[in-house]
Amino acid sequence: MPFVLLVLGLLGGAMISLLALRTVLIEDAFAITRLEQDYRNLSHQQEALQEQVVALEAPDRIASEAEAMGMEPGDAPLFIDLRTGTIDGDPEAGTP
Repeated sequence: MPFVLLVLGLLGGAMISLLALRTVLIEDAFAITRLEQDYRNLSHQQEALQEQVVALEAPDRIASEAEAMGMEPGDAPLFIDLRTGTIDGDPEAGTP
């Protein structure tokens, strides 16, 4: 009789251990699924932010905002030829 009780106790312990292990594995699977979903959401958010940055970096938008702030285009640059001492460039090219 003690042998039967020992075997039943071992089987019961093994079943409880398997149940606990399975519960932990299922819990981890749910955590992995949640983390994958968070990763997808963050990836979509990153793409949206990158598109927003590209739109904000557009030269036309920057120029229109600069004009709205009262800025005006600068004059055309002039260059000095250090060998001859002459000034190259058209000073009238930048004036509107």
